[in-house]
This record gives sequence, structure tokens and C-alpha cells, in this order.
Amino acid sequence: MKEVGIQFMDLYSYLIPVYEIYPLEKITDAYLDQYLWYEGDKRGLFSNWIKPADSEPPPLLVYKWCQGINNLQGVWDTSDGQCVVMLQTKFEKLFEKIDLTMLNRLLRLILDHNLADYMCAKNNVLLAYKDMSHTNSHGLIRGLQFASFVVQFYGLSLDLLLLGLTRASEIAGPPQTPNEFMTFCDTKVETCHPIRMYARYIDRVHIMFRFTHEEARDLIQRYLTEHPDPNNENRVGYNNKKCWPRDARMRLMKHDVNLGRSVFWGIKNRLPRSITTLEWENGFVSVYSKDNPNLLFSMCGFEVRILPKIRTTQSNTKDGIYKMNIPRRGLRLLFSE
Repeated sequence: MKEVGIQFMDLYSYLIPVYEIYPLEKITDAYLDQYLWYEGDKRGLFSNWIKPADSEPPPLLVYKWCQGINNLQGVWDTSDGQCVVMLQTKFEKLFEKIDLTMLNRLLRLILDHNLADYMCAKNNVLLAYKDMSHTNSHGLIRGLQFASFVVQFYGLSLDLLLLGLTRASEIAGPPQTPNEFMTFCDTKVETCHPIRMYARYIDRVHIMFRFTHEEARDLIQRYLTEHPDPNNENRVGYNNKKCWPRDARMRLMKHDVNLGRSVFWGIKNRLPRSITTLEWENGFVSVYSKDNPNLLFSMCGFEVRILPKIRTTQSNTKDGIYKMNIPRRGLRLLFSE
């Protein structure tokens, strides 16, 4: 087993580990990284929801996401009790919990076994610091040249756990003509499942759901069966976007709060804790319904509030908020500093 030295860059408030890798190995790993990304892109290995991508710099990605929401079929209609739910969360300890044995099996599905063994062996090393040593048998070594490919490919398996194979294939499209980001081949495919949109930016996940009244009621009932709330305490500790004025935040109505918690509960249960997990404190679930006219989320450093014109009661915009109009179907985006 190879020994790798480690030093710590002390920034007083936190430490940054610095691994000592031989320059020749860095050159080899950099070449391997370029080859993997080239082949992966040529063969369409990564689906359209995996970000960052060359096709969208972060500001354009936020704009496309908002425009994609607006282009969904009947997305703002709440006349029959329909609800839109935006879940943003993070895969907790994604890098630290990568199991190298399972990673090796996954890599062998797409790579030569020699390459898969080499990439896993680069992480399964003996870390030496002063007179101490530790065998890294779990988790990635930060800073390896091909680490970005490994993380995105490993994250793809987590995406399939969240979406399910059927919905993932519908969002990705057929192999011959894959879908563009935020598009479906037809309206029937788009509306056949509550998950309407999905995007993952490294370890940060955004999922948009649209539920009918019956689907929302059934989901809430399943959640309350597991987590009874006789005193209506679910709204206590419910995350909200404090950067917006009070009248622009999510209104903590009983139905919407229960729906938000039940959606998070359902998604969290799809992930084994040994691989990764989702923490309520590090995410946010926004519900758009007849009682909540705003859809709130943050993406790539932007705080976004989507306010459909059919729900607009006032047109004035306060200082520090930038307005962007999308003509089709009358959508107004508000970005907070």
C-alpha cells in the first residue's frame, strides 16, 4: 500500500489538508481525467441534469431552471387544489462516505478493470502525518485530478435512487436522441409522474414536484401515520427564506407545512444512510399552492422568488431586488442580493 504524506494549511478558523502527490503521478492522473471526460461526453454517459456543465454557466443555469418551471404544463394552476413543491437539499458527507469497494464495482461497469483498480487504489492509501499514520479505506482523497469524474459518476447512482429508473430514463430521453435540459419529448411523459424537474450541482440537489390534490393528501397521510402531529407542531422549526420580506416568504399554513415535510421525508427514505443522507436543517422545501403565491429557492448563490403574474397583488420592487420578466405566460423572477 502506497504511503502519502499529508500536511495541514492552517487558516486559524479551519484547516485545509494538503496531500503530497508526486508530480509524475499528477500528470498521469490529469491525462486520465481528460480521457475519461472526453469519452464520457462522447458516449453520453452523464444525463442532462448533472451540473456543472459547459452548456450553462451558473447564472444561465438559474435562468434556464426558472424558465423551465414556467414552461411546464399548467404549473401555476391551483384551481383544483394542485400544489408545486420545490425541494433543495444537499447530499451530506458524499465524499467521506464513498465506499471504495462499491466504487470499484461501479467503475468496472464503464471502465477497464485495470483503470478501475488504479483509481480506487489511489484513494486506498496510507496517510502519514508526522509520526502518525492512517489507512484511508473509506472516502475520497481530495484533490486527485480525476476526482471530479468519480464524484459525478458516483452521484449518478444516487440520482437513480432518488428518481427511480423509469423516471430517470424519461427525463434523460432515449439514447439515440437524448432530451435537452428541462425538456421532455411530449406532454404525456412530462405529466405522468410528480417529479417534473431534477438537477444536481455536484452534491446539491433541486427537485420540483407537482401534485394533484389527491396525491398531496395521500402523501401527507402516509407521513402523519409515521410521524403523528396532534399539536400542529410541524411548523415549528420549518426553514424559511429570511432574506425576503415577511410578506414574500413562504406562509406556514398547516397543509403546506405537512406537504413540505412529507416530501422531504419521502425523498430522504430513498437513500441508504451508509451512502449518504439528507438533513432537514441544510435544505429547504418551498410549497406553491392556493395559500402560497411564491415559489422560493436558492441556486448557485442566487436567492430566487418566482411570483406568477396571475398571483401578483403589487408591482413595486424594493431596493436590492432585481426584477426579470419572462414574457411567455407572464413570469416574474426576483433576485435578492
